[in-house]
Amino acid sequence: MGIFERNDIAIDLGTVNTIVRNDMETTLFCEATCIALEKKYNSHRILAIGDSAKKMLGRTHNEIEVVNPLLNGAISDFETTKIFMNAILQKAKAGSLSPRVGISIPQNLTQVERHSLYEATMLAGAKEVLLIEDPFSASVGAGLDISTARAKMIIDAGGGLVEVSIISLNGLITSAFTKEAGDFIDFALVEYCRHNKNIGISKEMAENLKRKINVFAKNPTIHIGAKNLANSMPIECELDLEEFKGVILNSLYKIKDIIIEAIHNAPPQIAPDLIEDGATLTGGLALIPGIKDFLEKELRMQIHLTPDPLLDISKGVWQIMQDYESFEKSL
Repeated sequence: MGIFERNDIAIDLGTVNTIVRNDMETTLFCEATCIALEKKYNSHRILAIGDSAKKMLGRTHNEIEVVNPLLNGAISDFETTKIFMNAILQKAKAGSLSPRVGISIPQNLTQVERHSLYEATMLAGAKEVLLIEDPFSASVGAGLDISTARAKMIIDAGGGLVEVSIISLNGLITSAFTKEAGDFIDFALVEYCRHNKNIGISKEMAENLKRKINVFAKNPTIHIGAKNLANSMPIECELDLEEFKGVILNSLYKIKDIIIEAIHNAPPQIAPDLIEDGATLTGGLALIPGIKDFLEKELRMQIHLTPDPLLDISKGVWQIMQDYESFEKSL
C-alpha cells in the first residue's frame, strides 16, 4: 500500500494545545488540550473539545467537568485522555479505515506513561501508534537536517516543558528540561496579582497578559476585569504591564540555565557547530515577545526563531511517519 493510500494522522499532544494533521500542509485541529464532559448516570458525554471547552472553564455547574488531560506533558487522567483521543481521531480520520497515528511525546515520559498513552490511543480506534520524542519531531519540523554529524541544538519551549536537545546522526547527544514553561509563567502571574495587587485573575487572563509583555520593550498600561480579593466583588482595574517583566524574566533565566546545562553536558567536539549555527527556538512559548532577543543577549549565540513555532512538531511527526524506518532506531 502506498503512502497516499494510508490513513496517517500526526498529533502534537501538548499540555496547552493539541495540533493534528493528516498531510504536510493541512492543520485539521489546532486548539486547546481541553475537554468538557457532562457527568450523568455514571457516564460521560462529550459537550465540547478544544477552545470551546476551554471557554467553559470556571463557568460550569456540578454536572459539567472541564478537564485538561495532560500535566507537564504527561497523562494526568487516563480515562479522560482516552475520551479526548477518541474525539480527536473521529475528527481527523478519513473514511472507515483505522488510522496509523504518530504522537510526539516529551523525553521524560516514563515507560508506564508511554504505555498509558499508547493504550489510550489504541482504545480510541488507532490501527497502529508511533510514539516520537519531541526533540526529533521538533527538529525535523523546523527544517533541520539531523542525519549528519554536524550537531544541531533545538529549544522546544512549550506550555508544560522546555526541552533543550543537541542531536546529530539521527541520535540524541544530550538534553535537559525544565517544567518552568508556559503554564508555570501563567500561574506565576496569577500569584503575583493575588499577592501584590490583591486581585484574582484566571489562568486564561494570565495567558493573555503573558503574550502582551515584552521584556525588551516599554510595555503599556491596560484595563482588565478581575475579582477584588478584599470583598470578593468584581472590579475593573488598571495594570501597568511594565511591572510584570520580572515574573517573565524569572522563567526566562531558568530557560537560559537549562540551555547552559545541555551545552555543559555535551562533548567539546560540538562547540564549533554551536558557534557557527547557534540554536533553533520553537514551541508555543517561543511566541512570547522578546524571548529570542533575551536568549541571544544572555547566551551570546545565535538563536533562530522558526516561522511557525506552534506547528513545527506536528509537521515533524508527519515527516517522520513517512520515512519511519530511517528514524526508528533513534526513536
